Amino acid sequence: MTLGKQAQRMTVNAGGSSVESEVLSIEFMTKCFNASLLKTEMEVEYYPHGGSITDYMCELFNKKIGVSVTRAMKFEGEFTVDDAEILLSKKLRGVLQSSQNSLEKWHKQILHVWATSYAVAENIQLAWISLIPDQVKANTIVLVTVAQNAQEIFYSQRKRRHASI
Repeated sequence: MTLGKQAQRMTVNAGGSSVESEVLSIEFMTKCFNASLLKTEMEVEYYPHGGSITDYMCELFNKKIGVSVTRAMKFEGEFTVDDAEILLSKKLRGVLQSSQNSLEKWHKQILHVWATSYAVAENIQLAWISLIPDQVKANTIVLVTVAQNAQEIFYSQRKRRHASI
């Protein structure tokens, strides 16, 4: 796969093991929705500093949108509805905090969730519908993308190397 120029800009991030999922998120948004990357997580400004941050800001349908990316997965066992509730609650609260502290004025945020299977995606949906309070959902759109055959989204190269040894 050859990444587009916008995805190539995303290869430097604020740390952690999420660079692959973030790069493929903007690539997905560009290819599927004609999004344009405006700022990476290193370019989005906040005050006060030190809280949750947004992974990137793009233009989507002539609106500025903040995008936070996460992965719904579990190293051992099945990813349950309870796991989905914990993940969504944590990430959606982070979205609220980053929106409040951002100096960027985006229209809303998208929480882009990469899921390892359709069963995981269904559990995300069930948690969203029945367990997440409206005040936590707020103005956020949750986009769930199933990527069953894309280990690079869920495991960094270093972790994949160790897993295959």
